[in-house]
Amino acid sequence: MKKRLVDLGKLANQLKKRGKLKQAEETYQELLNLDRYNTYALVGIGDMKRRARAFDAAIGFYRECLSVESDNWHALVGLGDAYRGLKNLDKALSAWYRCLKFRPHDHKTMTRVADCLKKKGEFEASKKYYVMALKMSPRDPYALMGMGQIAVREKDDEKALDFFEQVLEVSPRSVIALTATANIHRKRRDFREAIALYDHALKINPRNSHAWHGKADCLRGKKEYTSAIGAWNRALENGMDRRIGLSRIGDSYIRLHDLNMAETNYKKAMEIGYDKYAFLGISKIHEMRGQPEKAFEILSVLVRKEPQDQRIHSESRRFVNKYPDMVKAFSMANGADN
Repeated sequence: MKKRLVDLGKLANQLKKRGKLKQAEETYQELLNLDRYNTYALVGIGDMKRRARAFDAAIGFYRECLSVESDNWHALVGLGDAYRGLKNLDKALSAWYRCLKFRPHDHKTMTRVADCLKKKGEFEASKKYYVMALKMSPRDPYALMGMGQIAVREKDDEKALDFFEQVLEVSPRSVIALTATANIHRKRRDFREAIALYDHALKINPRNSHAWHGKADCLRGKKEYTSAIGAWNRALENGMDRRIGLSRIGDSYIRLHDLNMAETNYKKAMEIGYDKYAFLGISKIHEMRGQPEKAFEILSVLVRKEPQDQRIHSESRRFVNKYPDMVKAFSMANGADN
């Protein structure tokens, strides 16, 4: 019986490594049928459920394992991963902190904790765990990536670039690192370098909407508006927020003086939900068509909706300075105190 249990465990592990997950789960279940409290099988099935994104089921198996063996490190790691999948970050952290009690030098668990703390907005605590992970494993790409992302948030682009470049030395096909590096070059208006990095990322993953969006923004910066529209359409095809993408496309059509297409895209964006850029775009179209009353009406809506927005106030002031008589007449006609 003991040999049978060992053989089934080895077979399940081999099937899992070869990506035959259904057969692996069936083998783990066979092992569990022979030994109801087999922790290896309980963790194995938990892992299979987690990979299938059946997180609640996975948690059940991990917890059953921990009821048999309370310090089973693999069950604790899996439990944390499953809670992360459910976006329950506090329970994920609780499981991983227990992992670190048993293996205090495990850099992968440190990185998990750091990632989780970053998602919670606890950036200093997150940074502490990334640093701990890098002391254990200086080339860990996930810890390097996390430190780079925090550096971006801290507006330290040089430090961020250093971390992202280290990621690319370890994982040259990391689309996340390529896109993050490109974003910094785009911010610096080094559009040529940024586009080259976005293109590299898109060769690896042609469906990456962030890379398409970044490339489109660079093309807009180069005044290549038709190409930018094409790139934003590709971003939309691959999951970019439609409201944002359609507003960007509307902006580019205005630059091309195609007001009808600009209006069509802004209106599509507005059908999805409120978007101040789409409203600003529609206001600009009315002004360009010689309809300042309609333009001011849209601006008035924006000022009411977003009284603290500096861009809207700036645009409103510009408009009032350009059409003082029209604004006064419009305000009086609508009983406004302007």
